[in-house]
Amino acid sequence: MSDIFREVDEALQQDKMLAIWNEYKNTIIAAIIIVLVTSTATSMYKNWDAKRNAAETQRLLSALDAEDPQAAIQDVVKDTRKNHKAIGLMSAAHLNLKNGNKEEAAKLYQQVAEDKKSPRNLRDLARILFVQNTDTPDIKTLQPLLSNDKSPWVWHARLEAAALTAHDKADYQGALYYLKKFETDRAQYVPTTLKQRAKALSHVYSLKVKMEEKAKIQTSADGE
Repeated sequence: MSDIFREVDEALQQDKMLAIWNEYKNTIIAAIIIVLVTSTATSMYKNWDAKRNAAETQRLLSALDAEDPQAAIQDVVKDTRKNHKAIGLMSAAHLNLKNGNKEEAAKLYQQVAEDKKSPRNLRDLARILFVQNTDTPDIKTLQPLLSNDKSPWVWHARLEAAALTAHDKADYQGALYYLKKFETDRAQYVPTTLKQRAKALSHVYSLKVKMEEKAKIQTSADGE
């Protein structure tokens, strides 16, 4: 008797599944097709992306070995994607520096820094290199980087900001503000060379501040 009930139960289950299939088969088939197509498309895109990355990297390497690497790189970046374009422009800027053309190098670094399609880390590095090589450095150029503690280049930016503040504005107290960041807990992973530079500059600027204070006191005393 139990076998009969089990057979009836199985028949009812089959009827239910058949009813669901008849009602929703088009939706189910469409869903399966979408999953298969999406999976295939994702796999195809990854393969295409990897091949294009390899091809564009090879084009950049070939351009660096060309008879006129500057022109070759500029030709490559006209038809390449964000990462390769930024790397290509920065490579061209480096070649300009080697040839003593700081002005052209600064323009290329600025182009990378202002291109929002470029990777953030490369934009940050380009900002620093632009400030280092332009004839008209402005601390405002570094502001987006100075406010980003997560950037791997933020400590370099703070050194540049300190130097600009001290040398261009003769504001040694303001320069010390940026250098004091190197004394915080967050600076424990900063490269030793950067810490040493920050320490040396802090010493020099602190002496400058003391000299200014003494000069003010002397001026005040002379006035009396």
